[in-house]
Amino acid sequence: MEMVRADDTAGILYKQGADALSAGQYAQAVQAFDQILTGYPNMPNIDDVRLRAGFAYMHMEKYDEAVDRLSKEILPVVAPAYRGTALYYTGLSQFYKGTKLIDSDPAKGKDAFGKAAATFSTLIDSINTAPDPQTKGYLEEAIYFRALSNFERDEYDPAEKDLLQLIQQFSSSLLLPDYYLRLGSLYAVETNKAVIDKKSPEEVRAMAQKALDVLDHVSNDPNALIQANEANMNKAEILYLIAQLDNGDAGYMKALEAYRLVRRKADLIPLQQDRLDELKRNSANALQNAGAMLANENSRLIDRETNRLDTLKDPNMPDPIIQALIRMAECYNAMKQADEARTILHRLVAKSALNQDQQQEVDFQLLYSYVLGGETDKADKALTDYLTKHAGDPQADSISYQISAKLMDRKDYEGSLKQAQRSLQDFPKGRYVSEAIGLEAQALTSLGRLKEADAVVNNFLAKNPNSPVANSMLMTRAQGKSARRDYAGALEDYQKVRDNPQAGDLRPIAAAGCIQALYSLQRFDDVLKESKDFTAKYPTNKTVSTVLLFAALSLDQKNDHNGAVAALQDIAKKYPKDDAAPFALSYVVHIYDVAGSLPQMIQAANDLRAAYPNNYPILAQAADEVSATLVKQKQYDQAIAQYQPLIDVPTASVAATSRNKIGDIWLAEAKNMRAYQSMNEQERPEAEKVVASAEEAYLGTLQKFPEQTNAAGDAFGGLVDVLKQRRSWGLLTDATMEGYLAKLGSVLTLPDMKARLEMAEAGLVFTYKNGVSQYPAALDRFRKVVAANPSLPLTRQEADQYGELLIAAKDYATALQVYGDLLGRAAPNDMYAQADGDYGLGAAYLAQGDVANAARYFSAMKSLPNGAAWHPHIMDANYGLALAAEKMGDPHGVAMQIYSQIIQSSQAPPLLMAKSMLGYGHLLEKAGHGLNPAVPDSGETALRYYIQASTQFGLPLPQIGAEGLFSAGQLYEKAGDKANAKKQFTDLIGNYGESAPDWVAKAKAELDKLGP
Repeated sequence: MEMVRADDTAGILYKQGADALSAGQYAQAVQAFDQILTGYPNMPNIDDVRLRAGFAYMHMEKYDEAVDRLSKEILPVVAPAYRGTALYYTGLSQFYKGTKLIDSDPAKGKDAFGKAAATFSTLIDSINTAPDPQTKGYLEEAIYFRALSNFERDEYDPAEKDLLQLIQQFSSSLLLPDYYLRLGSLYAVETNKAVIDKKSPEEVRAMAQKALDVLDHVSNDPNALIQANEANMNKAEILYLIAQLDNGDAGYMKALEAYRLVRRKADLIPLQQDRLDELKRNSANALQNAGAMLANENSRLIDRETNRLDTLKDPNMPDPIIQALIRMAECYNAMKQADEARTILHRLVAKSALNQDQQQEVDFQLLYSYVLGGETDKADKALTDYLTKHAGDPQADSISYQISAKLMDRKDYEGSLKQAQRSLQDFPKGRYVSEAIGLEAQALTSLGRLKEADAVVNNFLAKNPNSPVANSMLMTRAQGKSARRDYAGALEDYQKVRDNPQAGDLRPIAAAGCIQALYSLQRFDDVLKESKDFTAKYPTNKTVSTVLLFAALSLDQKNDHNGAVAALQDIAKKYPKDDAAPFALSYVVHIYDVAGSLPQMIQAANDLRAAYPNNYPILAQAADEVSATLVKQKQYDQAIAQYQPLIDVPTASVAATSRNKIGDIWLAEAKNMRAYQSMNEQERPEAEKVVASAEEAYLGTLQKFPEQTNAAGDAFGGLVDVLKQRRSWGLLTDATMEGYLAKLGSVLTLPDMKARLEMAEAGLVFTYKNGVSQYPAALDRFRKVVAANPSLPLTRQEADQYGELLIAAKDYATALQVYGDLLGRAAPNDMYAQADGDYGLGAAYLAQGDVANAARYFSAMKSLPNGAAWHPHIMDANYGLALAAEKMGDPHGVAMQIYSQIIQSSQAPPLLMAKSMLGYGHLLEKAGHGLNPAVPDSGETALRYYIQASTQFGLPLPQIGAEGLFSAGQLYEKAGDKANAKKQFTDLIGNYGESAPDWVAKAKAELDKLGP
């Protein structure tokens, strides 16, 4: 038999390996190549064998073997053509290894990415220093994969540098959309990091805009369908992220619009297939026309686009539309439009194949929508279902805690307490035990159960004195004490944490809390001393600017105004990026306002604007203060000038409010003018011009910022006030007001604004005389508008008017829903909406006799700043609290006290005063002072108040007058004074025979019982 020579065997093996490699049979290929490397290491084309073996191992995902086979080819002594290719495959193997490991073993994954970045750097350097025709084509790919490697190991600066180089150096590359997409994703990650690092809102928005600008290069590219879809999703995610920095809904609306641009996989697959077919045709044409370089680039692009198409077709890969829809539901939840969120979520459940993570998120958002909608019972049941369905969810222990926190925000203290206690019961060793205990204590405190609240915290501290959470609990208790103005108690707890060496990072926070408590206690000298100590001990702490702010405010309180101004300006100079800095400069405006120094106040406002031109909320506050002083001095044009720079700023809430403020100033000028009838012919056109300017300002808000619900409500309220002014001048009558409002609103073309205009017209009944007679018609109009616009959130004014009409019609269920929705949408700092919501719920419960729930919401209302004394219905709320206390026996004398205050108030409306007289009489009667006062000659008897209510208010309020006489008659009857009892009943029948028939019937029944 003829012997086969070694070189023939190696050649056979090489051909076997090459054929297998061409067929994609990588295991057979490496078997042949490895035999050559082991048995024939000196084969002439051994370099090529190593390259092919490495390539095959890389495709088998055996990356260490690939790197090993290529290791001898990356040495500097190897020919550039082989070395460049080996470096490229080595870098790819290391990159793919990192991709495979990054989730299961992040440390090893990042190590692999680091090695990949180093390998690609070597390749790039070799191409740049010793160009070779066969390897220079790797330059673009090497830079790209180095960027990806650095991105994956969180080295964003070098990744950004590479991506920018690719965009600039390869501006005609077919892969340009990939580079823009990756750069936009990098900026998106940095935006999220800026949020986590608690950078200023301005810094976060600037980074977000940077990302959005880059992604715009991709999102509209018709030749990059998949990248465009991903770019749109990334843009939406960025918009959703920055929407959380604002209080309004405008940011979430922008995010919603972006999410709506995301396409389904099913829609993308045929489009991507068409795109791939086109690329293949172009590549074939390029080859025919000797465009080898273009064909090669097309080939790499075809590989990528093929992989993208395969990914789209992979049933295990999530459909981007599902995540987009989930996020849309989150946006609606964030805007407190729970019904809209549920519509999307139910559709997802019914029509989409959700993976486990998506199903879990959908279930969570459904649960959350019930919380936001105030449907506590449904939320509680949904929570039970969720915990059963997703028992392994590591985030499950946060859910009942989050529900408790949300209910606390809504001032539903009973519901918050229930959920906090459930959290502790379901997850006694969960991550949120201390937070849940804190909410439990806070809810108990808000419910007035102070001893129980203290017991909860004290019990925790007693059982866990050395727990790391103990100091947090002390902080929680201190914050609770501060909330109820027990500043001395708060100071004591803060000091315990501040002086505890084991408290770690909480010590400076507690020290800052001490300073704040001392300031609240008006111990200004102590504030100055503690602030000095704080800055010496914690010079780099992030709260140092806030501490210095309290020191500056203390100087002002000590009447060292010049020292305070200097200190405040110094804060802005030293800590220009801290939140305390713009506030410091705004407080300088306040100091000059109090001092009555208008020129210096205006200059201070200008300084603030120059230093923080983009801090629109703080600029608006300064404008409020300066303009208020100017209005008092009747310098209306100058007052308006304070708001002019703000009417077109990017922050829609500020711009809209500024336009309304301009309208308010014009209206104030109109109200300060003489009566229209007393004006001469020259003055009247000027007066009409002033009110027309007010109308123009309010209409500008409605036209330019229709999505700003609060501003829209204020603008319509302003227009109604203008109508009242025109009516007071005799330019309008009750009969012509609605037509005039409709004429003004004819410029409002959006459906939402037309709906709001219709409700404003219906709401005019609250300005008419005898408007109650028109309530049914107004309610019918409201109902029709609301039914036709189910997704339109009512403004505070619309909800208040609609709710009042519903209560008058005894439609309590709908009234509760309207006021509940208003309260649920109210921002934490929107005390007017909170007060309206609390009052409306209290009034609805009171009207149907549920005094316990009425008292609950009236109490929540009175917990707002200054006891909500600024609210027009505060006396109604006080009466509701008194009535509730009376029904519960008034053990603490609350009802007696409130009734007395209302009776003696010159501001109380007649109906409340009359009801309070009857209530006061009932309490005296229960106390045994029906006919005889506790103090002789004091006149403090139930009889006196019953008769007084009838005598003083019987004519305008016959129901009250009749009830007073009936109560007096019963009082005499119980005392055995039959004659006087009969007189009261007889007088009742004679005085109120037609106006109070129900009481007349009762009186007749009593007379029959008394006999002749």
